[in-house]
Parts: sequence; C-alpha cells; structure tokens
Amino acid sequence: MCLITRQAFVMTRDEWAESCGSVLARAGVKHFHALEMADVGRETSSPVASLEAPSLDLLPHFILLSRILADVRAAVRVTPVLVNSWYRDAEYNRRIGGVENSMHMTGGAADIVKIGLTPTEVADILERHPDADKFGIGRYKTFTHIDIRGMITSPGWIGTRPAARW
Repeated sequence: MCLITRQAFVMTRDEWAESCGSVLARAGVKHFHALEMADVGRETSSPVASLEAPSLDLLPHFILLSRILADVRAAVRVTPVLVNSWYRDAEYNRRIGGVENSMHMTGGAADIVKIGLTPTEVADILERHPDADKFGIGRYKTFTHIDIRGMITSPGWIGTRPAARW
C-alpha cells in the first residue's frame, strides 16, 4: 500500500509503473509509458536527489498531456516523440535547477523531441494545436517544452497561468 505524503506517494519504481500503467491503459494511452512520465528513482548527479513518485491524483494531467503529445506524434508524419523530462518532484526540480513552481511538478509539462523534426518545427506544430492558447511552449536548441498550464486543475494552478511563449 502506498503512503500519501504532502508532495508525493511513497512507492517503488515497479509499484509506480504498475499503478500508473494500469490507469494509462484504461485511459487508452498507447505511446507513453509510466516511467517516461515519472522515472521514479532516477537520480541527479550532484547534489544527489532521487525522483519520488507523484501522487496518483496527478494522473489526469499525465493523461491529458499524453493525448497532446500523441497529436504531436501524428503531425506532419508519424514519428516517435521522445521525452527528456516530464514529472519532477519539488526537491528533484530544485536540485536540477528547475524554475520555482515548474509545471513539471504537476505532471503537466514535458520537454520533448520528435524524431526527424527540429525543436522549432515541433513548437510550430504545438502553436497550430486547437488548444494552443492554453499551452506554455518553450523553444530550446535541443528540445521543445510543452505545458498545459491553462488546462489543469491542481490547487494553485486552476486556469491561473496564462499561455506563455519563450
């Protein structure tokens, strides 16, 4: 049984993969694995921090973002979308230098690469998405950031963050 903490569930990597995986399967998520969403146990290099499992209450965010990423996967030509970073707990986010109040801590953000396209081309796909006015889209040299800041329901995030571009 998982123990609920204020920020995360205390569960093993395998427990997270099984719990999250079954919910994702029931929701029809096909192209993304639970460990792509939250690589529980992943460690930063220095200073060391180990990624904690997110609360299962955040799974609707993972599911919604996975559907948007499936749209990206199908756009232009069907090619895989690779995830560099999706969920981060607060301590992990702090240790890797993530921004305070990062959308990654809600399960509602991912840094991605679409095979065969540049980050600018991926960002352009996201800009054309029907829900683009609710996204945060970041264009970086080696990846594209997408977050669903205008669509999620975590306390403190309910529609309070307008679309952003950088």
